[in-house]
Amino acid sequence: MEAIRFPGKPYIVTYRDFHTNELIRIKRRPPAANHAMLPTDKVELKVTKNDDWREGDTDTIKHISYRNPNILQIENEDGLTTFMRSDELELKEKVADRGDSHFDDYGRNRYLTWP
Repeated sequence: MEAIRFPGKPYIVTYRDFHTNELIRIKRRPPAANHAMLPTDKVELKVTKNDDWREGDTDTIKHISYRNPNILQIENEDGLTTFMRSDELELKEKVADRGDSHFDDYGRNRYLTWP
């Protein structure tokens, strides 16, 4: 499995100005990610959103858009999905391939966990 990377390259947004009806193209750059979470990682909710998304629940990250990497789509065990900010979540288990596998990485090396 290949490690997931989020490019920081700019992208073009095109929209029509409401007042002048002119087509406008601007270049935007995605913000820097302020977390170490990746898709398929397990996270715990820090805040209660509603009855389906309560504080302390452990869910899986389903998707992270590279255009806004601080908003994460999470999925619960029932298959429901929602979007939450990265500061509302806490990383519980690293599941995704980080691409920097080291021999002495305790969480990724089964040999070191052998009794």
